[in-house]
Amino acid sequence: MNFEPRVNEKNIQEATVLPENVYHSYLGEYFLGQTDLISLGGGYTGWGSLVNPAGSKVNMFLNAYTISNYSNEPLTAEAWLSSKRPGRGKTSPHFAAGNQAIHPARMPEGKIRNASFVSGTPQGGTHAFVRRVEPMLTLTKHDFQGIFILPPGSSFTLSFLSPGQKQAYARIAYGWWEEKA
Repeated sequence: MNFEPRVNEKNIQEATVLPENVYHSYLGEYFLGQTDLISLGGGYTGWGSLVNPAGSKVNMFLNAYTISNYSNEPLTAEAWLSSKRPGRGKTSPHFAAGNQAIHPARMPEGKIRNASFVSGTPQGGTHAFVRRVEPMLTLTKHDFQGIFILPPGSSFTLSFLSPGQKQAYARIAYGWWEEKA
């Protein structure tokens, strides 16, 4: 057998392989955003959610999250899927499309919501995992490659347990893409 490359072959095709999140960013379907500052302590909790509204007609694929702990105390964050969150949350205005070369940039169907100083923890849904975030540190988890798929009417919530009587501050950022449901 001859393993030398054929220079004049006419059926050569070039292929570009992109990670899925980069591909969706190229299409204008990748988004990122963050919560407002979340405050907790004195027996009260706080949370930040990536929410897929019931009428969105898209599935949302979680790719990344970060938790920034601005406190001198470690924080415990619990991840919940499709739970009922305590208190009243507010929608964050801090989000953007990943592909800023598309004009106008597409707006996400998903929403980022957060609440501070609420009583209790999420109820129902699925308690997925727990993370500890050291003081004055940002914990980054990325390249989930969409393993958490949020259909319309569901959510991914990171809920902070109260650090006791001390006050704590945190912020959560999310990266996700959306596809038609």
